[in-house]
Amino acid sequence: MNMQDVILGFLYEEPMSGYDIKQMMENSVSYFFDASFGAIYPALRKMEKEGLVEKQVIQQEGKPNKNLFAITEAGREQFQQYLNSPINPTVTRSDILIRIFFGRFTTKEKIIEWLEEEREKNQAMYNNLNRIDEMCGADMEHYKRFTLQFGIRQAEMVVNMIDEELKKLNEQGEQ
Repeated sequence: MNMQDVILGFLYEEPMSGYDIKQMMENSVSYFFDASFGAIYPALRKMEKEGLVEKQVIQQEGKPNKNLFAITEAGREQFQQYLNSPINPTVTRSDILIRIFFGRFTTKEKIIEWLEEEREKNQAMYNNLNRIDEMCGADMEHYKRFTLQFGIRQAEMVVNMIDEELKKLNEQGEQ
């Protein structure tokens, strides 16, 4: 999976601007695929050169022109090749897990601080994804909702594991 594959997937549904693609990513797949404008726009330029997308310039009064990108037949073929290719193994890169792995080189207080920070982030993600599910879940396409519910459960699992570890660390301090 790369940036081009994700962009082609969004454009498979409908033509979009780079800004629209970024907004769609933030509102749907950002908890498992993150992208910045600095990655989206170069990918779109490259894809246009390769004939995977076509750009239509839309004139706007009082605003800069809007570039609308649409997937081409070659883009559809490439996206289908991606969907039919073997799934890459999931690689989890986690700063907090690396730090905790080497936790013996710091203080228990520092580890508790990290865990509380990570818990707060995951609780916020859990709340946000649940809010999206409550607002849109019933109308959401089945497969999109599956990924949303996966994110909800993953955030919930992280919060629960951190709660368990914080409890253990706090009990150690009382002994």
